[in-house]
Amino acid sequence: MCATRVLVVDDSPLIQHRVVAMLAGLPGVDVVGTAANVEAAIAQVEALRPDVIVLDVELEHGGKGLTVVKHVMREHGETQVIALSNFTWQAMREAYLQAGVKAYFDKALEFESARDWVAQYARTH
Repeated sequence: MCATRVLVVDDSPLIQHRVVAMLAGLPGVDVVGTAANVEAAIAQVEALRPDVIVLDVELEHGGKGLTVVKHVMREHGETQVIALSNFTWQAMREAYLQAGVKAYFDKALEFESARDWVAQYARTH
């Protein structure tokens, strides 16, 4: 069984590091890369073909995570995307879920829930 390949996309190096560290110890999970902006995220998706993307809503240079979601859904529909964001407005959450993300987690209150989601995915796929 192959490890679940995860790409972490967040504009904050601290958050990137925290997510990578949180996921690194999970059995069956391999963090294959990170990105901080839309262009780098799309390039990493194309180069690395991750199974799961942990995605922030706001990225460097004013980029929107929704652009990444739309690309992934159009080109790599099998890739699972979960959002991990400080923006918890219901309208934002709904927009991302409607675009195709599998889950939307609040960084302040649900950080570990993102880890649990990835761990569950790795166990079942």
